[in-house]
Amino acid sequence: MKTNMLLCCALSALVSVAVPVWSQIAQPRTQVPAQQRPAPEPSRLPDGKPNWTGFWDLPNGFLEVYRGPAGVTGRGGGRGAVNVPQAQRPATVPEMKSPYKERYEALLKQAAAGTLPDPGALCLPQGMPGMMGAIYGMEILQTPKIIAISSEFKAGTRRIWMDEKTHPPADELDETFVGHSIGRWEGDVLVVETVGIRADVGLGGRPPLPHSSKIRLIERFRQTAPGMLAYEITYDDPEAYVASWTDTRTYRYRADLKLQEFVCQENNRNVDPNSGVTTFK
Repeated sequence: MKTNMLLCCALSALVSVAVPVWSQIAQPRTQVPAQQRPAPEPSRLPDGKPNWTGFWDLPNGFLEVYRGPAGVTGRGGGRGAVNVPQAQRPATVPEMKSPYKERYEALLKQAAAGTLPDPGALCLPQGMPGMMGAIYGMEILQTPKIIAISSEFKAGTRRIWMDEKTHPPADELDETFVGHSIGRWEGDVLVVETVGIRADVGLGGRPPLPHSSKIRLIERFRQTAPGMLAYEITYDDPEAYVASWTDTRTYRYRADLKLQEFVCQENNRNVDPNSGVTTFK
């Protein structure tokens, strides 16, 4: 069986896609006082670091919206679904350099014409930073040497290497969808640096923001209250952009949810023989 799912990027872009029916449905949630909010237990691990192991989602995100704002409707059988226009730009588009500016403008024209290919329809991974949008939530598994983050949507997984101080040399670094991440603790703040992201993995948006193979992402995770994580990500790509910029969001711990299986390949896809654009049936 097939139903609708959604594709969302880290910069708040949305696209209509399809989702397996076995994902659990989350009903609307009311605001919970901080002192009553569930949080991972114990609050700290044996090494003294904050314990964030468990399932997290975005407050007022798609897991928490069953009937909500305009354009968002609950369809049953999924963790929420949305229908939104195909072409959406971030509220503020960072200033780009050539030839990235011209490439992005060409993609905008394709999106407006409805001929922009949808990587999600081909079941390609979201990669970084898109998977941190946590459309259907994400799971954090924390150890002293490795922190693994898994996004339910597209079954994406990344590993943050806590016992590595540097990235592999450029000539040995394989570019991947999620890149190579190393982390360190600055007090109770987790700081993560990621490089080696494939240049064809967009930064978010519809159409996706382009980047060069030299892009570097700096993330900061900080617990602001029991069961609440503040997240900050800085994009640094001097080859493609005039200046770096930062995006922020907040994650909430969900003791009532667990990571579910997501198999994108079981959805129906349709390739238009004339345009070659892949969509869902």
